[in-house]
Amino acid sequence: MSNIRFFRTFLEVARHGSFVAASEQVSLTPTAVGLQIQALEEFLGYTVVDRAGKGIHLNQRGHRLVPLAEQLLDLCDQMRLDEPDQTSLSGTLKVASIATSMGYVVRAVLKMRAKYPNVSVQPGISYSGDLPTRVKEGELDAALSVKTAHRTPAGVIWTPLYTEPLVFITSARTKETDIEALLARKLFLRVSLSSATGVLIDRFMKRHKLKSQDFLEMNAMRTIVDLVRDDLGVTILPLFTGADWAEDENLRIIPIDGDQAVRHIGLYENESRSFLTSVLRQALIKEVKSRGI
Repeated sequence: MSNIRFFRTFLEVARHGSFVAASEQVSLTPTAVGLQIQALEEFLGYTVVDRAGKGIHLNQRGHRLVPLAEQLLDLCDQMRLDEPDQTSLSGTLKVASIATSMGYVVRAVLKMRAKYPNVSVQPGISYSGDLPTRVKEGELDAALSVKTAHRTPAGVIWTPLYTEPLVFITSARTKETDIEALLARKLFLRVSLSSATGVLIDRFMKRHKLKSQDFLEMNAMRTIVDLVRDDLGVTILPLFTGADWAEDENLRIIPIDGDQAVRHIGLYENESRSFLTSVLRQALIKEVKSRGI
């Protein structure tokens, strides 16, 4: 089975164009990814990438190998099913989602029911801080959540789905637009550091040396926005799908520039349950694509 893992690693290298980027998808170090590609080349008897300094590129045989590897892994996934018939696929999935993404889960589940009538999904809302750990330990089969700063745990599959920009929000009564000045004189309403979103925002502020003089910490983003609307403070939040803040005449939304001013949302899956969670994964991918995100 080691060779199968090597093919999975190879496809991530092909998709992301580097050992470093691929390592984040397969929970290995870049060095380990390089060793797996080397082992795969020894198994195949030919090279699949050209190495030039720190750069890597698929060679001709590597490009030809991509569709074959995808077919091989698809067959392996099919072999994990007891029955190939979709109507015979059965089981219960325990799934958690952050509140702002629950709509995607519900829509995906509704579309799954017709195709997989014997697959039952038990969804629940949860804060994002410990969701990867709960998936790894088997308490949950899958979780739609924020990508944490930590490496994806071994035995857990991470699939990125979409991103949300971070924005600075004030009351429309506030005419000042300088973020540093507002943080210096206004109460900062901060997302709890017990959540992945709170940690993400905190790291972003430290990286850009944004400091608040005073703050209150809480979990509910909608409550935070209600308080900002009443001019009781300011905040930094992800502008999630479905949020109507930009159309709210009582709020002022100030965009934040920078590639790092985003929240990454995706699906964590317990690898041992992926024969079922992959059904949810595909439904979520289709749902996100259908909404043009």
